[in-house]
Amino acid sequence: MTFDSGRERYSMIRGIEAFTGSRHFRLNEVAEGVFAAIAVPGTGSLGNATIVDLGNATLVVDTFTTVQAAEDLQIAAEYLTGRKASYVINTHWHSDHTCGNQVFVPAAQIISTSITREIMDTFVRNRITQQLAKPEAIYDAIDELDEKIQRETNEKLRQEMQWDNASDREYMKMLPDLVYSLPNLTFDQHMTIHGSKRSVELITFGGGHTQSDALVFIPKDRIAIMGDLVLSKHHPVLMYANPQQWLDILNKVEQLDIEIIVPGHGEVCSFNALHEVKAYITDLLEIVTDAAQRNENLDEITVPSAYQDWFFTTYFKSNVQSIYEWIEKSGKSKTDQRQPND
Repeated sequence: MTFDSGRERYSMIRGIEAFTGSRHFRLNEVAEGVFAAIAVPGTGSLGNATIVDLGNATLVVDTFTTVQAAEDLQIAAEYLTGRKASYVINTHWHSDHTCGNQVFVPAAQIISTSITREIMDTFVRNRITQQLAKPEAIYDAIDELDEKIQRETNEKLRQEMQWDNASDREYMKMLPDLVYSLPNLTFDQHMTIHGSKRSVELITFGGGHTQSDALVFIPKDRIAIMGDLVLSKHHPVLMYANPQQWLDILNKVEQLDIEIIVPGHGEVCSFNALHEVKAYITDLLEIVTDAAQRNENLDEITVPSAYQDWFFTTYFKSNVQSIYEWIEKSGKSKTDQRQPND
């Protein structure tokens, strides 16, 4: 889809308030020339993306789950900045941050950490091949969740399950048209892109949420685009996580001069969201460690009251299991979990 073909979606007035054109995301002008594309649940986005006007170039951070959502993101980028994206950053390898890459090539350089690209080129590519070969397995899972939704009495959880299934259907509908596009430029610690209006710093402190996570820091505007290292009022996803490294990364991010965070999921937020994610991970480490030491059933652990209003509730049980497996693998005791100055 080109910008011209989508032009009828917008009024003649330039500016974010005139953009009415995507069911996949809502735009939030975080600063002049920095636009967060906040995912609409149950569509082809799932994770957030960001558009940054560098002055003489346009940068996009993350590219959604589906090609259709990414096409709308490219349209929005050109509409808001006057040009298509020249750079695309993948903060990590998860599909809701990378599957739209094909929309932006060959015009844009796709950038990630070296480790993220390697995982995309092996594990993710193989997974997509398997999904294309046996799509019935995913459709069976969708049907099974539909049955669970019918039985679910908690309205909040029911809504989240419906969103999950709707997103999976969007992904499967898109899958035959997916041309999985890898980053063609990688970095290992730090990289700076200089624009005529602003510069951005690409930073990785290693892996916390995944095996390798990158963030985008915009010093001029004191903004950090955090990928899934920070989520706003959403349960962090710990399936591939190293919780201690995640906490270490967030401690390092605290040393940066940041005022505003664009999270991987949820609304644009303040630095308080980072502190909430740290508290969540720390709380789960303590809760699961105590339960393991008492030989208690992990299935009996319930969502702490502080996080009951958060979204991604369906991930809580798997988060508990992931924390338990990490503790067992690393041999961490309760004493080891204590932070300095506790």
